[in-house]
Amino acid sequence: MGFNDIADALGTRTRRQILLEVLYHNPVEQSEVVTKNDARENEKRELELIHIHLPKLHETGYIVWNRDDRDIVKGPNWEEIEPTVRLLSDSRERLPDDTF
Repeated sequence: MGFNDIADALGTRTRRQILLEVLYHNPVEQSEVVTKNDARENEKRELELIHIHLPKLHETGYIVWNRDDRDIVKGPNWEEIEPTVRLLSDSRERLPDDTF
C-alpha cells in the first residue's frame, strides 16, 4: 500500500476519528465512535460506520473490525498508517478544528 491509500483512509473526519481512537485505545468498541448528543445523528452515523467507514478501513488492513462483537482493533497494516495518525494527533493545535 502507498501514500494514496493512507490519504484515502484519512479522507473523512469519521475515519480519522476511528483511527485516532484505535491509536490510543486498542480495542475500541464501535459504540465509542458513534456517540453524539442527538439520537437521530447517532443513527445516521452508525449506518455510515457499518456501511462505509469501517468496511473501508477493514479492507485496507489498517483495522480489523469484528462486526458481530462490534470491536475495532489495529489491523495487520496498522504500522503503515500509524506514523501519519500519530503526526496528526500530535499536531492537533495547528490543524483546522474539523480535522477530528
